[in-house]
Amino acid sequence: MASSAPVAIVTGANSGMGKALAQDLVESGWKVAIADIQENQAFQKELGDASSFYKCNVADYDSQAKMFQQVWDTYGRIDALCANAGIVDKSSIYILDHRNSEVIPPKPDLLCTDVDYKGVVYGTQLAIHFMRKNKEPGGKIVINFVRGASRVLKQKEGISINAVCPGIVHTSIIPQAMVDAVSPECLTPVSTIVAAYKRCLNDASVFGKVIECSAAQQFLLETPELANGRVSKRAVTVWDPLFKMYHHELSGLPDAIP
Repeated sequence: MASSAPVAIVTGANSGMGKALAQDLVESGWKVAIADIQENQAFQKELGDASSFYKCNVADYDSQAKMFQQVWDTYGRIDALCANAGIVDKSSIYILDHRNSEVIPPKPDLLCTDVDYKGVVYGTQLAIHFMRKNKEPGGKIVINFVRGASRVLKQKEGISINAVCPGIVHTSIIPQAMVDAVSPECLTPVSTIVAAYKRCLNDASVFGKVIECSAAQQFLLETPELANGRVSKRAVTVWDPLFKMYHHELSGLPDAIP
């Protein structure tokens, strides 16, 4: 039986910004599926029956697919994906310590790319699949790479996709020394991030937007004008025959090139 309350999947919800977001959603009447590679029993106990935990490695498609299926089986609906999980890059592409070495440097650690990009792509595809199955098809996705995908998703699936760009937020992945080095007025509180997510979840008119979160303020960043006007615009406008070749139906966009 489908849940009567809306259901959100929040990745990386057991710490940092995801934790604050999960708490706020529960307080706002949502059911929250916590998808995290780490368990936090104390936090789950605090949220109570309004939340459930699913061990998930977002960098692994099969792990995310299993999690989405479990959430669907539990609640019978998925209304929002808040793809919050992320890590910082701890490798160095500059390989400064190999300046005078004849030895080939070690292979770059791409875990950051796997989590922060591939994990988002995986989650988006899975969210689209399950949101189509909702009693009222559609949903909300709050992540990145939004401008290219937003119009087709809104037109065809009723799914809004937006990006929240945080400033420096004091979470566990930010070294304390870095926080100490930043002027207090330049730090962004978690509450600003949560407010931006809620804006995406609650305002149907917001889709394909990038929201800059800076200190206590939010700013909608409009798509910049292309330097070469209509020539460049022609290059990024959907050409429907190619769209159909890849996606097996026309885009449905009113300005698509036939």
